[in-house]
Amino acid sequence: MKWILVLRNPVERAFSAWNMETKRGTEHLSFKEAVEQEAVRCRKALPLQHRVFSYADRGFYAHQVRRLFNIFAEDNCLVLLNENLPTEHEKALRKVFKFLKVKSDFIPPEASVFEQDYDQEIDSELRAKLTDMFYYDIKELERLLHRDLSSWYAR
Repeated sequence: MKWILVLRNPVERAFSAWNMETKRGTEHLSFKEAVEQEAVRCRKALPLQHRVFSYADRGFYAHQVRRLFNIFAEDNCLVLLNENLPTEHEKALRKVFKFLKVKSDFIPPEASVFEQDYDQEIDSELRAKLTDMFYYDIKELERLLHRDLSSWYAR
């Protein structure tokens, strides 16, 4: 089995998930309140992750990636970064085709993707707090992926 993972800056991922749930009408708390109350709100889903309110928890990638590597082997996992997809879409597809060992002469049509406007921005203080919270996990992920992710924790 082969796995293709697309990872996103965990702070951006959490904010995006919160925006999605807000637009769906399932989230009524501010992003700050939702993050602050996440542990209490998600307790009822333990030992699993809560399907809706686990905004920050889902951003701790290192243990998830390590588990996949241990079970399926690193060679069977392709990790792409979400921020590269809008500007390197075709290059990413070529990587996927090569990884899957499929015919790679398909040329995708031009498309507008990854466009989402939010009604608000992440508060800079909250962004810094979340970045600090994810810092050591990102550093471990860098080690696992042999890739520089400093843009995820740089200020």
